[in-house]
Amino acid sequence: MAVLLGALAGCANLPQFSFPSSAPASRTANAADALLTEADRLADKVGRGEINRVDAAEKLGEMRIKLVGRNLVDDDVYRLYYQISQLRDAGKLDGDSARKQMEDRLKYWQRRWPGLQNKPANPAFTQFMFKVYGLSPLPVNK
Repeated sequence: MAVLLGALAGCANLPQFSFPSSAPASRTANAADALLTEADRLADKVGRGEINRVDAAEKLGEMRIKLVGRNLVDDDVYRLYYQISQLRDAGKLDGDSARKQMEDRLKYWQRRWPGLQNKPANPAFTQFMFKVYGLSPLPVNK
């Protein structure tokens, strides 16, 4: 699964990860897990050459909006994810560089989150990406 998701957009390995058991985090975990399942399915298609990374990113983006709608954090993380997919498909970015860019963006949101006004209740796409990179999720229940 980790290799296939890496094929999707140059992402890192998928570690086992669990969210705290509070209600808001549980909703986020469910949406993030649904995105993870879809990303895995799409990564299989990318791996078989049925679709490219950009197509997969677009489908994942559509799903995130259906699941939780738009919010500042997810929109920002998704925008970079999509740009990375474009660059990877064009052969202008390697996996290590893609991974570094996404990790840097996720760490940015970890730093910014505590002081962020009007935090989104369910930044599911961002939480999904934290799972992918083995980083601690945003504390949405606080």
